[in-house]
Amino acid sequence: MPIPSNNFKPFLAYLTHQDYARLKKFSKAHKQPMSQIVREAIAARISGGNPYVSGFNDGINKSIDTINGMNHAQMRFPSGKSFAEIVSDDLSTLLMKEGA
Repeated sequence: MPIPSNNFKPFLAYLTHQDYARLKKFSKAHKQPMSQIVREAIAARISGGNPYVSGFNDGINKSIDTINGMNHAQMRFPSGKSFAEIVSDDLSTLLMKEGA
């Protein structure tokens, strides 16, 4: 058994037999140590944030970036705003807030 790195603090957790079996199966299927999966799960849980909201907002922001990068979307209206700015402003209203 390899000696753990000084970067890690030993921690004991109790799992049900069923959870242990599922973790072991997942670990084997993904060729990842069980301890790494547990560390990632803890990090995901305590980092906060909702993955759905984060993914949704990432999609909206990517759309805004794409529109702003299009040469033909730079056409200006009499108001002075470009087509890209108008669409981006509308898309920005769709951004979700955490916990909303």
